[in-house]
Amino acid sequence: MWRPVVLLGSALLLLTAGCTASTPDKTPTTPPTGMFTSTTPPASALTWVIGRTALAGLRDAGMSSGQLSELFNNSRTYIVGNSASTAESANISDWTSRQSVTVTDLRPAGITGAAAAVLYDVEDWSLTPKAQQQNPAKYEAEGYRLARARGVVFIAAPAMDLVRVLDPSGSGSVTQRFLNLDLIGQAARYADVVDIQAQGLEGGAQYTSFVTAAAQQARAENPDVKVLAGLSTNPSGHTISAQVLEADANSVRGVVDGYWLNIPASGKACPTCGTAKPQVAVPWLDQLLSG
Repeated sequence: MWRPVVLLGSALLLLTAGCTASTPDKTPTTPPTGMFTSTTPPASALTWVIGRTALAGLRDAGMSSGQLSELFNNSRTYIVGNSASTAESANISDWTSRQSVTVTDLRPAGITGAAAAVLYDVEDWSLTPKAQQQNPAKYEAEGYRLARARGVVFIAAPAMDLVRVLDPSGSGSVTQRFLNLDLIGQAARYADVVDIQAQGLEGGAQYTSFVTAAAQQARAENPDVKVLAGLSTNPSGHTISAQVLEADANSVRGVVDGYWLNIPASGKACPTCGTAKPQVAVPWLDQLLSG
């Protein structure tokens, strides 16, 4: 089945994570020590976060309903969208006062139902309250508690740009400072699923090394957590080829449990994202289906 998600810590859209963080620096991330090994999951076992608009875009780009269903119509897929209740649940504090959370079930058929998960996307931007930026672990713990009380999955996605808030005068690369702060490990402590928002690193070796190191931190804190890697067809409006997207995804396939696939377009959350480019993801998704 398709599983809807309420988005917390940011307002409205799937597009939010597609533009996270500033342009990455090119300082190499320190490789993890004691590298773990993992079995590459088959496509049928991948966990996904994806938006309703992204699904529609993939269909417009030529993917059939059967292909989309084979990849995403399962209990491991969480679909993000914008609805009235999503807008009302813009942050943890707002959500605390709500007795129940319902969103539109974002299947193409438009069926409505209760949320299966909440996604806490905390970033250095106006859509996350400053108090939450300054102490993400506290609010991740609170979000997890509230999710448990409602019987839904809690997905945490701390952005790399939090280093600007938590380590403003630090030296070294953004990626290394993020790892030094153990932000993904802290998130994993309180989450069922964590997303490593690495899409701004696409197109270089740093993507693979950073996702691998962050995944290791997450599992060191919580061996049961599901780890996703962020991918975008056009992160912050940058041009990414289909070959680059496929290569980056495949480079961490044995490290993560799945992906948050972003197909962003310009909007309030990402004014620089430009036109959505679902066609960039199609060759990779075809490869998954044929593999």
